[in-house]
Amino acid sequence: MTAMSEKKIGDRVSFHWHEEALTIIINQRIPKIQHMMLDAWFTAWLLIGGAFGYSYSTSEGDERSFILVCLAFWTFFAFRVLKVVIWRRVGKEMIRVDSEGLSIKNAFGPYGKAKFFIKDNIKRMEVIRREPAKFMHNMDQSFWIMGGDSLQFKYLRSSFVLGKQLNERDAKALAQLIDKALRTLN
Repeated sequence: MTAMSEKKIGDRVSFHWHEEALTIIINQRIPKIQHMMLDAWFTAWLLIGGAFGYSYSTSEGDERSFILVCLAFWTFFAFRVLKVVIWRRVGKEMIRVDSEGLSIKNAFGPYGKAKFFIKDNIKRMEVIRREPAKFMHNMDQSFWIMGGDSLQFKYLRSSFVLGKQLNERDAKALAQLIDKALRTLN
């Protein structure tokens, strides 16, 4: 295959054919107003944590134990929210298809670990169907969540997902592109 210039699928997916590989980047940028809402949410969460911390320092006995449990849950969700805030600022999915197989990396800036899948064990890419009437299907597409994968494939006996929060048209085009690369790169 000859190298071509960078092309796009929708607003968030860019791809580039190289001599021996296809590279795909799915950026996770969101509109500025949504960034501001995420920042406000995280700030409010920090203030709530401060209130719990103050309550913990002034309480005694069973009340102190209860507040400690609340602080444990608060800490868990604080890390989850912080992860989404960072993901929306510097996160991207990096996909590479070559003659050996497919690698997928959820990168936070330069950090992240790629998963590699041997080409012969990958089954066809499929778009994950979402039902608009189901609450969790809509929740997965929200900007305050890191999940919401749009594509899936079978690898050996397990299913794997990629393409976070893509619309159906972009997901179909990306599935076709990856399938084409898996068939043509030798």
